[in-house]
This record gives sequence, structure tokens and C-alpha cells, in this order.
Amino acid sequence: MSYKIELKDALKGYTYDQDKIMSPQETVARFKEKTAKLNLDILSQTRRIDNGRLDIPIFFSECGADAKNVIGTKKQMGKGGTPEQSEASAVMELAERFSFFSFVQKEDNFFYSTPKELGEKALSYEQVIKSVHDNKEDALKVKPVFDELPLKWTRGYDLAKKEEVLIPFNWFYMINEFNGPSAGNCTEEALSQGICELIERHTSSIVSHENLNVPGINLDSFTDPLVIEMLAKYKKEGLKVYASDFSLDTGIPTIAVLAWDPATFPDLSEIVWTAGTAPDPEKAMSRALTETAQLAGDFNSGTNYVASGLPKFTNIEDAKFITHPDKMINISALPNLSSNNIKTEVENLINALDKREYQIIVINTQHEALEIPAFYAIIPGAHFRERAVAASVGMFSARL
Repeated sequence: MSYKIELKDALKGYTYDQDKIMSPQETVARFKEKTAKLNLDILSQTRRIDNGRLDIPIFFSECGADAKNVIGTKKQMGKGGTPEQSEASAVMELAERFSFFSFVQKEDNFFYSTPKELGEKALSYEQVIKSVHDNKEDALKVKPVFDELPLKWTRGYDLAKKEEVLIPFNWFYMINEFNGPSAGNCTEEALSQGICELIERHTSSIVSHENLNVPGINLDSFTDPLVIEMLAKYKKEGLKVYASDFSLDTGIPTIAVLAWDPATFPDLSEIVWTAGTAPDPEKAMSRALTETAQLAGDFNSGTNYVASGLPKFTNIEDAKFITHPDKMINISALPNLSSNNIKTEVENLINALDKREYQIIVINTQHEALEIPAFYAIIPGAHFRERAVAASVGMFSARL
């Protein structure tokens, strides 16, 4: 049986917060309905956990016994500009993680072989080189070693070439870990989410490593009603908010938000710096603002967040290249890949990356009983924190 991931029309049915094919209330109701029928304890409960200061809702989805065993954590976090979207985000995060870790733990999904034995069916060595940012000359010297490595393989699908490709799963898991899983109400939603997350990490890694002086974005240029409402909530509480254009040369809109509270920093709050990517730049900003709220603990609770995509500043002076950029632009200057059809948006993402010679390979991780579309996306050559910085094929081969 050939391995195929087909894109179908997916018209947006809800656009107030994030763009989805159905409302967040429907997403939550469907999830609860599905899990209630299963002979699996996946969701214990959802609950709102923010203290209300910012009034940007944060939800937990607490794992049931089976989900806890599979994922290894007790809860997943959700974010959104409305309570409904935040709760939907929390249950989808649970679906994503449960599906992904169930897939990883099922040995039937994998087989062991060497690149040499698989030949043309395996991901090209060129993409392997790209995945660790090695130079070709050095990498070709260790190719005979790599060719004999017994690796753990699974089937994937190249979205641009529209063909099956065998993926050395443990190779990419070592680089990306669980950066790349996604879930959605439909295939197209899940793919958009997964690709955008990888791009968000990629540009964040480049900007932070190189302290790039990226353009700032004028906050009064946003037109999305929910973005305007959230910015007003930050302002009302005296928070300083800076938006930056992290799109770089990807052709895909990514926005970073840096926010801090001069009144509570450093005793009760931290400087939060995080990014959001979406086909529509206004929705990228919405993602970044809700993610900021999620990490910040309302900027008055004394909590510490774990930095993932971007490092933490402990002194606002160190962030001068973000708070005082050389150039300011309006949101309309960012690339815009949006469409009323999520299928078109996914195709636009694929084309933008293909033009820049980035392959997107996705592995279908949908859980057979849960039946919520879920994937693990891989973009060889995309940056992710320091995991493959100054690395090489030889070094990663030795680790395996």
C-alpha cells in the first residue's frame, strides 16, 4: 500500500481567534465525545489556570491515566484569545502529544535497516547533511560510515514532491525531539500548525543566535479585532510590548513579541520573548500574544517559564536590538499566505519553502482509536535552538 497524504479543501468556519474549520466549542465537544467512547482514559478534565490579571485565558488539559502513561506528563497547556479557543488548544495539545507518543512507542511503526540497504527509497544523503548543517566536503568523507549505520526507519511523505520517502526516525528525533508534532480538526489544519511551528523555531533560532536587528512592527498598524483587544489588555496593565518581524527570507509571516512589566520585574515577573507563525500575519501576532500570556503567568505570579524557542533576557538593556530596532514597519509589509481555504494556505507554505529549497516531510501519527488528524513534520535544515549548531554527520553518527 502506498503511503500518501492528500490535501482536500478545508474552508474556514471560524476566524475570530485562530483560523479553523469549526468553532472551538465544537472542537472541544467532539474531542470529549470521542474520548468518552474509547476504552482509554485520555482526558481527566480541563481547567482555566490564569489569575485573570491580563484576562487572556490559559487552560490546562489534565491527562487521564492512559495519557499520563503514554506522554509521561500530567497536563498539557492551551492558549487563545478567548476561553473557548484556549480550552480547544489545550485538548488539541493533548491529542497531538498522545497521538505522537503512542506512535513512537509502537514498534510496528518502525523497522531497522541501513541507508545502503534501502538505497533510493531512503531520504537522500543531501538532506541528511542539511539536517545537521554540515558542509558537503566533510560529510562526504563520513558517508561510508553513515551508509552502514543500522537506523530506525519509518514511512514519511514529501509534500512538495508528493511521494513516499523512508525517514531515519531516530536521526531526526535526536535533532528535533518532539518539536514538529501537530494535530487538528482536519489534515490541513494539522499540517499548517506543524509547518508553522517549525518555521517559528527556525527563524527564532537564527535571530537569537545572531542577535539580528530585525524590523519592529508598529502596534497601531494591526487591524484584527482580537489582536487590538489583546494589545489593549497589555496596555491597561502597564506592560511594555514590542513586536518584531521575524519572517527573514522565508516568505512566511513570523512575529515575535517581547513583553515585560516594569512594575513587577524582576521580583514577580520575567521578560517574556516568544514568536508566532501563521499563514496570515495578523494571526501570527495573535499566536505570539497568547503564547506570551501563557509563559508570563500574568506578569505578577512569580512563576518561571522554560525558554524554548527564544532565550530569556534577564536585563531589558540586553534586548535593545528588539526594543530599539533600526527600522519600524507596518504589519501590511509582512508576507501574507492567507486564504479562506486552509488547503490553499498549506500549499502556499509548501511552495514558499520549496522555492528556498527546503523539503517538508510529514509522518502520519494519527491514533487509530482517537482518529484526530495528527502528524510529525520534519524540515531538514531548519534550525532549532542549539541542537544542531556546529554539528556534523560524523558527530551525530557517533551518538547513534
